[in-house]
Amino acid sequence: MARNTRIATLPRKARFVAVLAGILSLAGSLSAQSEPDGAPVDSVTPKRGATRWTGFRGRSEPNISRAARLPLAWNDESVAWRTKTPGFGQSSPVIWDDTVFLTSLEGAMKETIFVTAISLSDGAERWRRTFEAAETFEWNDYVSKGAPTPAVDAERVYAFFDSGDFMALTHEGETVWHRKLGAEYGTVGGNHGVGNSVLLTGRAAVVMLARRTYSYLLAVDPATGENLWKADRDPGIAWSTPVLAPSGDEIVVSASGWIEGFDADTGERLWFFEDIEGNNVPSPTVTEDLVIVGGLAVEANLAVRRGGTGALGPSSVAWEAGSASNFASPFLYRDCVYWVNPAGAARCLAPESGAVQWTHRLPASMWATPLGHREYVYFFTQEGVTQVLAASAEAPEVIATNHLSVDAPVTGFAVVDDAIVIRAGTEVIRVGRPLE
Repeated sequence: MARNTRIATLPRKARFVAVLAGILSLAGSLSAQSEPDGAPVDSVTPKRGATRWTGFRGRSEPNISRAARLPLAWNDESVAWRTKTPGFGQSSPVIWDDTVFLTSLEGAMKETIFVTAISLSDGAERWRRTFEAAETFEWNDYVSKGAPTPAVDAERVYAFFDSGDFMALTHEGETVWHRKLGAEYGTVGGNHGVGNSVLLTGRAAVVMLARRTYSYLLAVDPATGENLWKADRDPGIAWSTPVLAPSGDEIVVSASGWIEGFDADTGERLWFFEDIEGNNVPSPTVTEDLVIVGGLAVEANLAVRRGGTGALGPSSVAWEAGSASNFASPFLYRDCVYWVNPAGAARCLAPESGAVQWTHRLPASMWATPLGHREYVYFFTQEGVTQVLAASAEAPEVIATNHLSVDAPVTGFAVVDDAIVIRAGTEVIRVGRPLE
């Protein structure tokens, strides 16, 4: 029996009253095999739900998976494969059908950067492209290391690095274009490095840099890399990633004291909310009605109503969360906005009011944002322990607690049918296997 997988099944209406004692062992990986209405999946002709995870937080529905099946339980003995990248990376994987794309870097001055493609089926490397970093910065424990997550579409992979290198490659690894933003607009150097990931809109590849002396949003043509527009912002350091609104016509930024909405086609700033502190790392979650933001300062954790123009005042605040968040972004799924603080306490907040529905202590804190799938929410802690909870506002019902041995913090993941691909430093791990 596997020693480090714990399953707890409670009645749906039962309230979680104490940490479950003991460890139940389970060998192998379990899969959720039901359609959204609860009908069982035909095991002979299983349906496919999602074969692509195309950017930071999955892109179109942030951190929500439409996969037909995902594993619920795993451990070191039951993983499908483990593989190493040529360098260290804090970025998330992205997936297009059977290919996983990854970025990483190495060297005492982070002088070498990599884009790598591996097989989703077996983890084998398909190709690797190596570049000399446009700007070099000392490797230490206090700076990012390959943190921006790439993006992928039907034709190209778009990668952005701590060095200011911004590039597009074909799915076969041929360079389409390559820009060096530090040389064009000023050094990308700053405390703690760069963490802003690539955003794809309907017509542009977008990156943000937020430095002590400048900040801008840059939208380029995906085919050529040429500027479509550049929107300058007030200076201020941040590592958050812009988010495309559900309508697809507005880019929302939460960074360095501001929450802002920009026209996705022109870069014009449409509205802004200012004078908040600590919204430097988590990215916003945007719904039809709200922009939900988080940060290390308690005052930065709130929801702002959408629909305004120009300067928004205090009356635009829908609610305040009353607690700080760690690196993970606020995450809306079904009846909860999930918040995880630096101590690893997860909370379910009511989306309409911000009222706390429940609080639950996770095994550790998190860097990655939680994942919603079917009836479950997955919490990938930085120490390699993933806890799966029921997606319910009633109580924190623990479904599984899964342990993986990792040598670096878990910083991201990508999810498709029958597969969760987890990133931890130089290692990439697939849990879940295709149905036979």
